[in-house]
Amino acid sequence: MFKAHNLHATFFIVPGCIGKERTIKGNPIECLTWDEVHELKRGGMEIGLLAYGGKGIKNHYDERAIKEDISASMEIVKSNLNSEIKFCAFKEGVPGESLWNFLQGLDFHAVFTQCPTYQQATPAGIGRIQIDDDDHNIFLTKISNIYLLFKDKRSWKYIRKYRIDRLTHRISETWNRIKRER
Repeated sequence: MFKAHNLHATFFIVPGCIGKERTIKGNPIECLTWDEVHELKRGGMEIGLLAYGGKGIKNHYDERAIKEDISASMEIVKSNLNSEIKFCAFKEGVPGESLWNFLQGLDFHAVFTQCPTYQQATPAGIGRIQIDDDDHNIFLTKISNIYLLFKDKRSWKYIRKYRIDRLTHRISETWNRIKRER
């Protein structure tokens, strides 16, 4: 799909999960293989590191454990992917100065996070959008300007608190089901 529309994207991977199966929300999910990661790279896509096993680093976090995880992940990457990784991502949160300095020492150029809420973007914390829905309407919503307008504003806290985002997911899923049943 990306190639067809001449789009580029960064795929954030958890190196320790490549070629394995993970359980997400109780469902077994097959992860990419290294051959598939190489294919993405050959297709012009960027590969980034989804650090700390895809967990967030909000508030108080164990910096030593995170650094160890990142170091181990980068060893796996070095032995399987003959390519530089410039970008790191965390599910949520922005690294503190010490962790950011560590990441820069590993030649990371920027950190992406889903929730850098209420702050200016810096190389240590750039907002990203997680695209993990099969629903085409949700995908289109997530890449729209209106979504981006609300995503990193104070209003997002209330949108999430009152589950308006989930309501829009349910409406879209229902709409798709009705269209299929016609």
